[in-house]
Amino acid sequence: MKKIIYSLLFLIFTISFNKAFCQSEQVITGIVGDNIGPIPAASVYEKDFNSNGVKTDEQGRFTLKLKGSNRIVIVTSVGYLSREINFGNKTNMSITLTEDAKGLEEVVVLGVGQIGKKVTNTGATSTISGAQIRQSPSASLQNSLAGRLPGFFSQQRSGQPGRDGAAFQIRGINSYAGGSSPLIIVDDVEYTLDQVNQLDPNEVESVTILKDASTTAVYGVRGSNGVLIIRTRRGNPGKPELNFKSETGLQLPTQRPEVNNGYTTLSLLRERLIGQYVGTTVTPETGEYARFYANNALSHYQLNDDPYNYPNVQWWDEVMRKVSVQNRLNFDVNGGTNNAKYFISLGYLSQGGLFKEFSKDQGYESNYTYNRYTFRSNVDLKPTKTLKIRIDLSGRFGVTNEPNDKPWNGGGTTFQYLWNGELNSFSYPVYWANGLIASSTNPSAIKPNPIANLMYAGYNRSYTNNLNMVTEINQQLDFITKGLAVNGLVSYATDYNFGINLTRNSSEILAYTYNPVTKAYDPVVTGLYRMGPMTRSSSNSPMSKNLSLRFNLNYARSFGNHNVTALILATEARYNKDPSSGAIVTEPFNIRGLTGKVTYDYKQKYLIDFSGGYNGSDRFVSDKKYQLFPAVGAGWNISEEPFFKNNIKFIDLFKIRGSYGLTGNDNIGTSTYIYVKSYTNPSGASYVFGENPVSYTGITEPTLGNNNITWMVTRDANIGMELKMFKGRFSMELDFFKKKTKNIFTTPGSIPSTFGASLPPYNLGMQENKGFEVNLTYNDRVSSNLTVFANTNLSFAKNKVTYRNEPDYPYPWLAQTGQTANPIFAYTFDGFYQTLDELYNAPKMATAVPLRNLFLGSVKLKDLNGDGIIDANDRGYIGTNYPFYTAGFSFGFSYKGIDVSTLFQGAFGNFLSMNRGSISYARPERVSVPLNSARWTPITAGDAMFPDLSGNSQNTVESTFWYKKGDYIRWKNVEIGYRFPSAIYKKIRLNSLRVYANGYNMGLLYTNLPAAIDPESVASTSVGEYPQQRVFNFGIQFGL
Repeated sequence: MKKIIYSLLFLIFTISFNKAFCQSEQVITGIVGDNIGPIPAASVYEKDFNSNGVKTDEQGRFTLKLKGSNRIVIVTSVGYLSREINFGNKTNMSITLTEDAKGLEEVVVLGVGQIGKKVTNTGATSTISGAQIRQSPSASLQNSLAGRLPGFFSQQRSGQPGRDGAAFQIRGINSYAGGSSPLIIVDDVEYTLDQVNQLDPNEVESVTILKDASTTAVYGVRGSNGVLIIRTRRGNPGKPELNFKSETGLQLPTQRPEVNNGYTTLSLLRERLIGQYVGTTVTPETGEYARFYANNALSHYQLNDDPYNYPNVQWWDEVMRKVSVQNRLNFDVNGGTNNAKYFISLGYLSQGGLFKEFSKDQGYESNYTYNRYTFRSNVDLKPTKTLKIRIDLSGRFGVTNEPNDKPWNGGGTTFQYLWNGELNSFSYPVYWANGLIASSTNPSAIKPNPIANLMYAGYNRSYTNNLNMVTEINQQLDFITKGLAVNGLVSYATDYNFGINLTRNSSEILAYTYNPVTKAYDPVVTGLYRMGPMTRSSSNSPMSKNLSLRFNLNYARSFGNHNVTALILATEARYNKDPSSGAIVTEPFNIRGLTGKVTYDYKQKYLIDFSGGYNGSDRFVSDKKYQLFPAVGAGWNISEEPFFKNNIKFIDLFKIRGSYGLTGNDNIGTSTYIYVKSYTNPSGASYVFGENPVSYTGITEPTLGNNNITWMVTRDANIGMELKMFKGRFSMELDFFKKKTKNIFTTPGSIPSTFGASLPPYNLGMQENKGFEVNLTYNDRVSSNLTVFANTNLSFAKNKVTYRNEPDYPYPWLAQTGQTANPIFAYTFDGFYQTLDELYNAPKMATAVPLRNLFLGSVKLKDLNGDGIIDANDRGYIGTNYPFYTAGFSFGFSYKGIDVSTLFQGAFGNFLSMNRGSISYARPERVSVPLNSARWTPITAGDAMFPDLSGNSQNTVESTFWYKKGDYIRWKNVEIGYRFPSAIYKKIRLNSLRVYANGYNMGLLYTNLPAAIDPESVASTSVGEYPQQRVFNFGIQFGL
């Protein structure tokens, strides 16, 4: 009997086990699509087994082995509403997803841990996804934002590896003092501009800019210039997804001067010298430059028949390679469950320089190079249903290498002398016939051979190390009241920089001149016949340590159709490095604050919110430390009204909104405690007393303290409109804003210099800034295989200084009050002197520039005050070097596995100077350019585009002759990619496979400037910048 019972029990157990086993291994299949066709790359995962999931192939098909018995799956896809599907007894189903009419902009990042709904947001924000950023091969994150975000103004001033990040502002410049850079927040940690420049774009999930008081008031202490918020990628539930990306790019300079050959330049120089020698017995053949003209030398330059004695060296070609290489490698993995998710990323970037490898045989690198290593670990834990823990760890390590090419050239870098045109083609060859490095000392102003320095002078190498750690805990307190939660965050960031330099002094570098009489090669440095030794030095910057603490209570609850959220936030940040300027300060300073925000909406129709920050800064004395920065926002979602919803079906969203509030700025400058008096012991300031006279060093108060210094305050008003139509295919945003800033830190100009001491800044200045933004977007899934998109945006921001406490100028055009925050003052060009009568009746020259004698064809400057003298009182306002308008236009499509996108970007309204050394031909020993050939002569007087070649300094003084409009339109970015079908990549055991090519800085489609000047150069006469780079990039990306 027992045997029968045991046999029956064994049979039942076996049947049950087999049934359970079969259930756990059941396979379901299906197709995911919409009303047009299949949806590729949709996620399908088993409910309660989030790690068990797959993605659909290009035909929308999937196959999934179930582990549980409930047979319920979750289906999601970007741009669609997610669905929960119960398969029941079925093994195959067709699943249809519905488009999310509100699209990807449903959620908006508001900072301080807050994420809100776009539909109920009353503030002005703009967002770009990390995927869009990664379409650009630029090494710097901020360079990828230009033209994509309305309200984002940027200027990339250099293409140097490791130092090519663009400076940027949000909605222009709010203050002529105190800085204009926005607050930068990365995962709730404040970053400097340099740190953002080192951030790996592969880590970024999204970038959002907050532009008005409704969104920035909670940052009161630093909110007046706007806030840029970067969210990094985080893990998703599911099995581990491993992604690899490898890119190789070719970097080419986008601009360089087009210079004349040696013969043309010497011909122009001869013409110039003849004019200079009028009234003397000197001729070009007997003067300082006789060796270029005597004995029929000019004809040899024309024939180019003796490259050693009559050279024609193109120095740009000699020192620069045509292309340099950029490499990038990325690896990331993400996955986990609902209770533990992770994202881990590793990145490497290498940028080569444009100089040739002159120092290779010396055993070191003297080129411009940059190497960056990054890592990130973002972990999200959910130990209980009500407790969430976030642990982030990230770091960036960079090595920037530069040639130590200043000692030999007497203080300037090789690029400075190239841009200045100070390396002419006719003075000496690169090498003499016997292989020695050539140089010259005649005339003395001619610069020596730059290759000697690039080959032997060493390098400057800087190391940057950033480490950031963030821990956040969020506990729901529904047991107290539903919707209540408490949150605490601690972040700690370190930044340590040091440098290593290898140097050989210019007096120890060998280069030779040639004496044609003795036919001997003599060292430039007399008595130097062998290379001198190299010295190694190092430099260290103090380590910056920034600690941030945050504690907040959050409340979010709905009462029927009434939706309420509330936030109470306490923060403290401790710095010994100023985030706004990046300068290490000798004394650490703290910023503390209390922040509150309350939002209410009824049926997502009527919207209102109140926010404010009560912030304190150690930069001010105790009774000036704290200030309240309140703001209010309101909105009306008209499309939710029955009269609108029931009659205008094609409009999905029509919302008007507005905000008004105060924001602050405490950025005084490099001095942390400006209210503290300072004293110094100046040299030469001493006093003598006593029976036996003894000299004692005196003490002076160089700059007074200011106990009354306090916050700069900006009043910010914004009115906006949002529109979405045709089931989210078309959207438009329009914003108008006006800002008024008072208490701007200003050193009084009305106090005479006889006061006896330097004055500190006072809260005296006032400025206004106003403008508008419009953003138009079109997205459409035309068919199951074809998706198209287009976006255009235009931003306008113009500022005006309304008060600056200036001296009592004798003429109104000298004042900066009433002008822009970055004014350009220059003389007014009034043509060229055409007749002797004009010369005789010309205004007299002041003792300062402009001076010297005038000639026919010289630049004529307007005497603004009519006193018969050209001096500083005749310099008037002509414009600004910051653009008023920025614009972007992008479009693209994806068809089956092919995707194409491109971006055009432009800026308008600013002025830049052409007065660069390589163009102005200010000195006779420099190179000349084709524009110089269009100079004034008696024959070309009516059509001349360039003044005479007399060397008159009035020709090169800053005037409207040199300043041109800096308007430009640039083809910024393009990408073409192909995603292989699953039938191919699954054969090689991959989950995805994509190849692509993209380009950055493809070319200028419109500019009014010479080819040698990039319109994003902000400095009016910057002549030493590393050229901007055009990048052609090729990559492969695959997943496991």
